[in-house]
Amino acid sequence: MISPETKRQKRILTERYWDCLLGDFKSVLLLILQAPLIGWLCTVVWGSLGSVSPMLYFVLCLSSVWFGAVNACREIVKERAILQRESLFGLSSLAYLLSKFQVLSILALCQVSLLLMAVEWQLALPGPFVIQIITLWFCSIAGVGLGLTISSFAGNQERAVLSVPILIIPQILFSEIAVPSHLFGKTMAIAEKLMPVRWAYDSFLQLAAPTTSWFTVATNLVALTTFPIALGLLSLLSLKFTKST
Repeated sequence: MISPETKRQKRILTERYWDCLLGDFKSVLLLILQAPLIGWLCTVVWGSLGSVSPMLYFVLCLSSVWFGAVNACREIVKERAILQRESLFGLSSLAYLLSKFQVLSILALCQVSLLLMAVEWQLALPGPFVIQIITLWFCSIAGVGLGLTISSFAGNQERAVLSVPILIIPQILFSEIAVPSHLFGKTMAIAEKLMPVRWAYDSFLQLAAPTTSWFTVATNLVALTTFPIALGLLSLLSLKFTKST
């Protein structure tokens, strides 16, 4: 259970984080506008093909993870000195981390919505639009978890940014896009299940199928929720270790 004091700190930290983001409105605007730009580029590519392919679904899912990771990768490391100082006066690491997740999740929702709307403007994707938005959003929140984990362990902002591709590229390498699933070995099969993109991509395939397995879609969404929880706990442990040292 979250204590009342932790909830109070989370509310204050969330309000402060929003103020900081809105104070740098140009940077936030650039983060948001990259989503429809990538969506438009997708329409250029697949519009010229005249049909939608599974690769498009993969690109949408991968872009969503990218948004979340890039948005979050500097958020803790750039505030480490402030965090350590405020921890001396009783700042809750859990409240701090939850405030980051809350604000960055809302930002991620704006990005994936604009991404998918830009694609839908020109290309009619099969499947319910709302479920597709939720799938991409959960995928992006998993990316937020990746970014915050990177940020909690990184020594500086430059290392944090440079670490993002190291966690994004495996999303491609351990996927059906790189290697057909019937050629997966045991290691490949396990690694693929540790990639958030895999679960979101499978949901898009299910939503586009003539007969959708809603159980599989629900299972994929549940799997996606485990990533930010697990990564959040890892980030929390890192923050507590940093506080103790």
